[in-house]
Amino acid sequence: MRHSSPSIDRRVHKSKAALKQALLENMLRKSFEDISITDIVKAADLNRGTFYKHYAIKEELLDDILADVMTDLIQSYRSPYLHYQNFDIQSLSASAIKIFDHVLANATVYTLLVTTGILANFRNTVYETLKRLYLDDVTEMSPNPKIDKELLACYQANAVFGLIAEWVQSHFKYSSSYMAEQLLEFTRLNRAHEVYRSNLAQA
Repeated sequence: MRHSSPSIDRRVHKSKAALKQALLENMLRKSFEDISITDIVKAADLNRGTFYKHYAIKEELLDDILADVMTDLIQSYRSPYLHYQNFDIQSLSASAIKIFDHVLANATVYTLLVTTGILANFRNTVYETLKRLYLDDVTEMSPNPKIDKELLACYQANAVFGLIAEWVQSHFKYSSSYMAEQLLEFTRLNRAHEVYRSNLAQA
């Protein structure tokens, strides 16, 4: 079985990264429907042949971008509890919260997501993912029997996404670390003594 050399892998990664950035830059200026392959390769300083080595159509390129963002979103959301069996809100450090670092690293995607209608379907995917992560990944050790966990997950997902949207609309006026600190303090307002079990640690 033949394996590609590290130098070829680096070239592929570099070409794909350039194409992804070029598409996003174009999407800030015009609708997705109006963007041509020529627009993309010109902005990426590549040729059409390079584009077609990796993607058949521009929709595949966009799907690749959004898949990368979703993978990173899940990893960043799980960061505070990924390696712990039990964790509590009171002892959680803001530095463990990485979701705003993720948003900043993907600022163009989130700017499009929040300020335009271009990525409307992906916006719903982000919300549903945040909701699902809360439902599937953690279990409250002493749950309030009066609280519906499904509705609480909706509340949590909307709260996190609301902070992201406000931050984007402010043109990222605060640092990602400040946003993490604020999210943690908001969470502690009424739930400072809650302890959670990570379902991931048992897998």
